Amino acid sequence: MTGYNESKLKKYAVLRRHARLARALPHTRRFSKEALRQFMKSYRKVIAKPAAGSGGAGVILISNLGGNRYRVHRGYRTRVVHGKAGTYRYIRKRIKSQYLVQRGISLARVSGRPFDIRVMVQRRSGSAWVVTGMLAKVAGPGYIITNIKRSGGRVLPLRTAILRSGIRSASADHLIARLKEIAIASAKQLTTYYANQKVYGLDMALDSSGRVWIIEANLRPDISLFLKLSDKSQYRRIRSYPR
Repeated sequence: MTGYNESKLKKYAVLRRHARLARALPHTRRFSKEALRQFMKSYRKVIAKPAAGSGGAGVILISNLGGNRYRVHRGYRTRVVHGKAGTYRYIRKRIKSQYLVQRGISLARVSGRPFDIRVMVQRRSGSAWVVTGMLAKVAGPGYIITNIKRSGGRVLPLRTAILRSGIRSASADHLIARLKEIAIASAKQLTTYYANQKVYGLDMALDSSGRVWIIEANLRPDISLFLKLSDKSQYRRIRSYPR
């Protein structure tokens, strides 16, 4: 069993070894001038984020506006920068730690605000992995990150968020079943490396077309989000499992 300070890139690499899960992972690399340039050339949206840590701190969204102009979104602030080299210089001055670049996903939205999904997957000794909780984290106004404290966002029951999202490619039941299937497969795959792990908090997403994505995996997930739901049954279920 390795330490808990594993980088996001290590967990990404473990998940990527599973062919089916690899298709649900947004392309991710270490941050560098060349990596950022390639990502900005390949994708309309690119995320730069710390290689370790959590809570949405330091996440930057780069959006291609056309005409060699890029909008850089940090917290609730935005800045339009000219050229790939200028964008790299602008970002490099503002990051102090190791960073990753990741393909940006056009997240499904509720009332115009992006949301992602926290999925809790747990097991008891000798038992199978089980999804014990799922909820939607909706970004606060003007923010790209869904961290509730940092963006002033809110949580919603997952089904409610899906029904309000405008996704029409599949039913809420189908999307929830797909999220659960990928979450359990992710837990099994991660456990090939984190052998003693009993819990994962997966940050997952649906894009605007209903495709399922794995954003990252947390080894020590905060479960207090589930207390914010009016129905506390998921919180009680999560607490009933050893951590």
